[in-house]
Amino acid sequence: MSDLIIAAIKVAFLALLWLFILAIANTVRTDMFGKRVPASSLTAIPADRGRGKGRSKSPTRFAITAGPQQGTAVPVAPTINLGRAADSTLLLDDDYASARHAQLVQQDSNTWLISDLRSTNGTYVNGRLVTEPTKVTVGDVVRIGKTLMRLEI
Repeated sequence: MSDLIIAAIKVAFLALLWLFILAIANTVRTDMFGKRVPASSLTAIPADRGRGKGRSKSPTRFAITAGPQQGTAVPVAPTINLGRAADSTLLLDDDYASARHAQLVQQDSNTWLISDLRSTNGTYVNGRLVTEPTKVTVGDVVRIGKTLMRLEI
């Protein structure tokens, strides 16, 4: 073989190697930082408007309103652990949720605080990133990855 053909094969091999490395780097970046979610997919789902006067205004359940597990709910408890770990109160089947992602804690009958447990992709309340314990009321939208949740009456 001529030297020109061998040089061309080496350059082609090097180009393919760099394409492979860039593809791996892109996959790692996507896994670590996630994909951008368009704002249109974060529209708040309105809270129940048909509350009777005799009903309590305290939430009775924490429900998933959008995402892979839509319709799943847990009754309220003094502490609700959110994540992919088996011991979570609400087990999330979301690729962007950490094992122990967030914790929802009841302060009194109508006051709840959500704390992000140093998750990789963050926790959002009404589209704002949670950096410190944040108050959550009935109807506020909590987002973890692609999963939207809220306290319901």
